[in-house]
Parts: sequence; structure tokens; C-alpha cells
Amino acid sequence: MEEEKELDNILEEEELDAEEEEEPEEKGDEKKKEEKSAKKRGKKTKERVIPEAEKEDWEDQPLPYWVMVQIALIAEREKLTKPKVDALIERINDRFSALHVEPGEAVGIVAAQSMGEPGTQLTLRTKHYAGAAEVSVGSGIQRVEEIVDGRSKAKYPTMTIFLQPPLNKDRDKAAKFAKKLVEIRLKDVVDLHEDFANKTITLELREKDLKEHYLDEKELISKIKAGLKLESHQKKNSVQFTLGKRESLLKVRKALLKLLNSRIQGVKGMEKVLIAEEDNEMVIKTSGSNLKAILKIDEINGNKTRTNDISETSKVLGIEAGRAMIANELHKTFSENGISIDIRHLMLLADLMTFTGDVKGIVRTGITRGKTSPFARAAFEETVKHLLDATFRGEKEELRGVVENIIVGQPIKVGTGIVELVMKANPGKK
Repeated sequence: MEEEKELDNILEEEELDAEEEEEPEEKGDEKKKEEKSAKKRGKKTKERVIPEAEKEDWEDQPLPYWVMVQIALIAEREKLTKPKVDALIERINDRFSALHVEPGEAVGIVAAQSMGEPGTQLTLRTKHYAGAAEVSVGSGIQRVEEIVDGRSKAKYPTMTIFLQPPLNKDRDKAAKFAKKLVEIRLKDVVDLHEDFANKTITLELREKDLKEHYLDEKELISKIKAGLKLESHQKKNSVQFTLGKRESLLKVRKALLKLLNSRIQGVKGMEKVLIAEEDNEMVIKTSGSNLKAILKIDEINGNKTRTNDISETSKVLGIEAGRAMIANELHKTFSENGISIDIRHLMLLADLMTFTGDVKGIVRTGITRGKTSPFARAAFEETVKHLLDATFRGEKEELRGVVENIIVGQPIKVGTGIVELVMKANPGKK
């Protein structure tokens, strides 16, 4: 009865709220307008306060408290009656109970099988964005290996950069801004002419490339003059340097190569950009990644911008972000190839790779090296080396894990092996 009254009160409150929202605003009264708009904003952001009586009822339920909160919010939104709420709780409880892992379940082996078997079906292929071969992304088994091995650098680093208003609504402005992100070095926009017989070096600017990347000609010429401290003569779109009699050709050559490789615009690592549209806003897809530098730019929406480089993400945003990304990227790669894997298997792998605070791959230099058991290390790769190292150090094998017990022929503590039960041969005799 108390729950029915509580549900009726919720429904009455929602009806009153709807009536208040339908009331027309008075044109002349600015204060009332502000109060009503503030009230509406408050309603949208305000969290639901759970009554104490309702909390007490939920303590008797088999479902966790946070699940009951979600059910209450759904019941509130859909205006469910008491019998329907009970039926919903019963169905969710059945599903929730079925998802529990049995004690002793070999979750690691099940996760490995769940990813390994469909992983053999993956193909090596490279995806291209529709309409442009500007941005390529490794997919299939190639990408899975890259993630699981915990490589320090992605083979095909890409970013999806979200922009702040008004850039995210204007394609032309977004394209102009994106061009300025591309890493441009001096050698990309100049032609070099060397005449060592007359001891002259000429750097000629390519006007077409300057316009394409929105570069200022005067500013660029001043940078060129500052880079080579030689006698110079400026023409229309070029600078000619004359070598003195005492100038060392080797030193001049080194200084020239350094100048040509200097970055004059853009973000380090950004190779190509492409404007795309997602959810009615313009985003920048890139080939190349530099999350730390990109997040410092004011025009960038840092809350939504992302990269596919897991190592870089964990260094910039923290290990929890790296953990979430491992699971998401694996799920995305398998889903793109039509393979459905329970996210919990992928989350278990992500936990294993990141629990030390760094991203460690499932390789002999990663997770395996950190194992305390000599037999477990030897069972993976370089068997003799691990056994010899353990012998020299005088390590002791505790036989606590699965692999170690299989090696020595003992029952493993998984499944039925976790139960320690002794039965008498003749229960009737004392």
C-alpha cells in the first residue's frame, strides 16, 4: 500500500510539473520569466531524491541498490503501475541472476577462448573513409594484435577531433582550421637550388602550397633569414644566400638541413586531415595523433576528442582511460567484423593489462615477466632461460596457479577442484 501511494505521489508531481510548463509566460514580467527558466533548468538537472521508506523496501529486494534506483527512474518516466513495476523487477532479477559467475569458474580460460576462436576468423584488411583515401586505419587481426601486445605506438594512429561552437557548425571554417593543424615543415613549401660553384643557395617559396596551408609569405621569409645567418638577398618570392670565403660548407649544409626540417605550422605528428559530419556537427578525422598538444588548443572540445593510441591515452588521461579504451577498441574491432563477444571478457583482459598502473601486453616482456611463479613464466616462452634464471636466484615454486599444478600433475583449484571435500568410504561404520 505504501509503495502504491508513493507511486501515485510521483505521478501527481509529474502532472503538476506538466501543468506549470504549459502555463503561458507573461510578456512584461521579466523576473517571472527568469524564475521559470531557472526552475525548468533545475528540474532537468536535479537528481531524484529517494524517500527513506522506499529505501527500506529496497533492502528486501535481491537486486543491488543502484539497479533499484534505475528501475525507479524508469517507472517514474514510463508511469508504470505497481504490478508492472513488480513484473519488471522480477524479469530483471532473473536476468541478473543468470549473469552471475559461479564460484570456481575459470573466467580467464573462458575469456581467452571467447576471443581466440572468433579471432581466427578475422581478416587482414585496411578500411578507408568513404570518398577519400586520406585516413587509413588498421582493422581486423592486425589491430587486435596491436592492442593485446600493448605496443607503445599505434601503427595507424588516428584522432577524431570535436570542435567548439561556432566552428563545429561551419564546414568552411572547420576546414580552414583543420588545415592549420597539419604539420608543415619548411621543405614542404620551398624549392631548394644550390650552386656551390658560385657559392649561392636559393630557397624559392611555392605560392600554391602557401595558399593551401594559409601561410604568411613575409613571416616565412623572416624565419628563413633568421635560420641561416648568411648574407642574403630577397627577390619576389625567394631568398638567395651567398657564402663567404671563410664559411665552412659542412656547417652551412648542416644548418640548411636543420632549417628545412623545422616545423613552421601545425601540430607535431598530424599528417593528414579530413572533415566529416557526426550528429549534425563537423569533426576532424586525422592521420597521426598528438592528444596532449591537441587538448591545449582553445577551439578543440577536449571532452569528446579521442585518439586510437591506447598508450598515449593512458599517459595523457590516466590508466583508467587506457583500461576503458582497451575494452572499447577490442569490442569495436570485433563488432566491425560481425563478431559478438561479451564485453565482460574484454573488460577482464583490460583489467589484467592495466592493474599495475601501466599498459602491459600479453607478451613475455609484459604480463608474463611479472608473474611470481617460475613454472608459469617458463610455460609461455623461453622455457630454459626462465628455469635457469629461477635456479640461479633460488626461487621457490608455491604451486598456487593453474599452469604450475598442471605441469606437476596436481588437481587445479578451478571448478570442482576448488572444493575440498573428504568422504568416508563406509559412512555406516565408525
